[in-house]
Amino acid sequence: MIEGAPIVKTSYPMSVTGEKAKFFLGLGLLVSLTYVSVLRQQQPTGLECAALLSLTLALFAFDYLKVSQFLSIVEGREGHRRSHEQAIQSALEAVLRFPLLLEFLRTEVLVLYYAFFANYERNGVITEHKRFGYAGSSNAHDVFLFVALSQLPFLPFIHVIIEAIKGPGPAWAVSLLTLWSVIWFLAQVEAVKFRPIELSEHQLRYRFGLVCSADVPLSTIKLARHVDVSETFAGEDLFLSPIGSKKNLFLEFDAPIQFRGPYRLKRREIRAAISVDDPAGLLRELALRGVTIA
Repeated sequence: MIEGAPIVKTSYPMSVTGEKAKFFLGLGLLVSLTYVSVLRQQQPTGLECAALLSLTLALFAFDYLKVSQFLSIVEGREGHRRSHEQAIQSALEAVLRFPLLLEFLRTEVLVLYYAFFANYERNGVITEHKRFGYAGSSNAHDVFLFVALSQLPFLPFIHVIIEAIKGPGPAWAVSLLTLWSVIWFLAQVEAVKFRPIELSEHQLRYRFGLVCSADVPLSTIKLARHVDVSETFAGEDLFLSPIGSKKNLFLEFDAPIQFRGPYRLKRREIRAAISVDDPAGLLRELALRGVTIA
């Protein structure tokens, strides 16, 4: 269990400025390789190349300023009794000022943040809520290793084959989507550490990395209990924590609860089997708040 008592802020284990430089150098290299591959076939004029280069550099400069602003706001907002998640949401609203743009880019920004920057932020957060971790039962690290090792070693060969047959456009589309999937699972490894389950006097804020979340009023929890070792669940009318995670806590609700996924995916369920590293501790805290425990 992650305790809810005040935590002393720690210093950066590494420079965030250094991480920003690495991130944009890597992004610049990837964009350069894509441009060389695609433009070599298109054979643009010198003027067209200069215009494209100028636009690209301007966009890089704009993105660097926005990333710097975002990280600065996250760091500043964590010192005012806010959770890490609330600090990030506040920073997103400040940087992406238009609601539609925020909705459209929120998942992508969170993926990039957790994959490349979250581990270098000051992660000591003062909170009034009880917090329960689930990283130990999530298997996010193993999933990331499986995805990375099964895709990255073969990606250059697949890219060359597709480019030879279909051209650079389809080849880079496949390569970039593959890289994004690996980055997404890398972000999940960090997100399961930074987005704990939080329990207040009136609400259970369920989280599982970037995969799913739900805000459950305690008054709607009809029953909470341990999951038996031999117990199995079907996916019908039941929310299950992601594949591979250890389901060790069962919740039943008086009314359907909305569970939110990435890219605005939603589902409503009246029961849930979730993962938590300390199910006994969470059940004890729920009982103290009047929830029926079986």
